[in-house]
Amino acid sequence: MHTGLTFRHTMFPAYKMNRLPTPDTIVQSLQYLKPALLAMAIKVIEVPGVEADDVIGTLAISAVTAGMKVRVLSPDKDFFQIISPSLRLLRFVPRGSGIVSFGIEEFSQRFGSLQPSQFIDYLALVGDRVDNIPGVQGIGEKTAVQLIELFGSLEKLVQDRDKVQNKKAREGLLADNGEVLFTKRLVTLRTDLPYHMVPFTLDEFACKKPEDGGEKYMNLINAMGSFVDKSITSSLESRTRDLWSSY
Repeated sequence: MHTGLTFRHTMFPAYKMNRLPTPDTIVQSLQYLKPALLAMAIKVIEVPGVEADDVIGTLAISAVTAGMKVRVLSPDKDFFQIISPSLRLLRFVPRGSGIVSFGIEEFSQRFGSLQPSQFIDYLALVGDRVDNIPGVQGIGEKTAVQLIELFGSLEKLVQDRDKVQNKKAREGLLADNGEVLFTKRLVTLRTDLPYHMVPFTLDEFACKKPEDGGEKYMNLINAMGSFVDKSITSSLESRTRDLWSSY
């Protein structure tokens, strides 16, 4: 991950402009999270000018191409576009606890006959309020799915927009001056970042026990015990030791 402006801000200055500043509690927690991950021998990647989603997308697709089964832990719907038989998402349950698996089957239940690769066409039509990305006026979620199912792609839809039967959708598309295709570029995940930007091989992400036997990590866990419930740190220590013993 990396904080600051990215190439999407260069493309679209209003990108994510509606978001509130990151809460201080989260910012403060990062000073403990990164050392903890490093102490556990977990790779931490930061790429200036690139969003974490694009780094994750690049590494995930590289792993799929190498024949691996991939799980991406994220609530971000942008990852819907790279779902495949070999790649599923692990998503936190809204307003609850726990994690659910989201793959091809779940995607089909929600978006009908659309393919995950067509999700960017759908997203370009409906927009994304979370990221301050506008959609096409007059097109909601159901209409967007119907249009992509009918025309096959956003490009074909724009080309034949005068043939759209839904009046509001047709008027919105006819008023478009290229913005919707620009939006598609904006919402498309980068899965092809060059090696000089993400200079890591998949072997470097193999799970392993820290070289110091976990001493730094356990020291961090003990330090956390001064401001969180002892049961949390005890659970972390126990689960981590069990994990290391399996390597």
